[in-house]
Amino acid sequence: MGRADHQNKESIQPENKPRLLPLPWVILIDLVLIGAGLIVFAMFHHVMPRDIQTSGLSLPRPTTTRTVTPDVTTSTASPTTASESQSTATMASSQAETTSAPTEPSLDPDSWQAKFADQFTDGTVIRTDQEYRSANLAITIQQQKRGDAVYYLADIYMSDIEQFRSAFAAGVYGRGLTDDVLDIAVENDAILAMSGDYYGIRDQGIVIRNGELYRDVLFDDVLVLYYDGSMETVEAKAFDMDRILTEGAWQAWSFGPMLLDQGEPMTTFNSRVNPDNPRSAVGYYEPGHYCFVLVDGRQAGYSSGMTLTELSQLFFDLGCSAAYNLDGGQSAILTFFDQVVNQPYKDGRKISDIVYIADPGTD
Repeated sequence: MGRADHQNKESIQPENKPRLLPLPWVILIDLVLIGAGLIVFAMFHHVMPRDIQTSGLSLPRPTTTRTVTPDVTTSTASPTTASESQSTATMASSQAETTSAPTEPSLDPDSWQAKFADQFTDGTVIRTDQEYRSANLAITIQQQKRGDAVYYLADIYMSDIEQFRSAFAAGVYGRGLTDDVLDIAVENDAILAMSGDYYGIRDQGIVIRNGELYRDVLFDDVLVLYYDGSMETVEAKAFDMDRILTEGAWQAWSFGPMLLDQGEPMTTFNSRVNPDNPRSAVGYYEPGHYCFVLVDGRQAGYSSGMTLTELSQLFFDLGCSAAYNLDGGQSAILTFFDQVVNQPYKDGRKISDIVYIADPGTD
């Protein structure tokens, strides 16, 4: 039977009689649908890179993460010394025996609150143009000069890892979204903020922000901040996504390069941008103690900037055990509350994200 005869035969079939597909076609269609379903599932699992435009994939917080005890505050106006704390605890215990009043919780000796007690206040907030101190956070900013470069060093002590945060322009993850560093900082109640890794200019690079995974496409050197406060830089060839997720990644940035090798200064980097430039970088001393470094540059008579070699040596001299270069050049901006601290090249530019320090315990 020819094709035309076959078509004519089909056309005279009763309209109310259902057409049944041959069994091989039914099986083929089922297989196609099942395969499509598996592909969709894989896209949201781990086979294909995640690149979620509105919200990230929440990552579990390890059960071994350090737990910070509630703050202990007293009525004195100066930071409490060890002897004063002991005296206050004795008085509180005595009062509890006589009046049955509840005693205030004592500090966990393993907490950052106890470890950096000499950096925090008893609850009084101290704020100047170069300093911020509270019961939970201590930041000091200094302008320094090294050779022909002017840089700003922000020394940071915190009581909780969730004070070390990041934020997107417009509050949304996605390509093509940019804003001024200061505007993003103000919108997020940042005390200290600096330009991030400009993730939105690329379609590659690990993006983990505030405990959420947005993209797992490897680009180059990665900086990882874990829930326990430890920080490490990882070369692309040694990067293991499953490992950092298992160990509890809180933040991960992809710009680079890494600036210290096992705490030692470097002279060779995974980057071609080694000449003098404005720079933004993060340094790590130990869990709970970090620094931001902002180098001004490309401004004759004021600051030429730093090479990566010079920046690496600076972090080594500061005593950091890890350091990482973020987006620099015209993007290099440091803010403190509602002011830009440095002198950005050509007044800076809009970018896609920032790193910042917050103090949720204060207004």
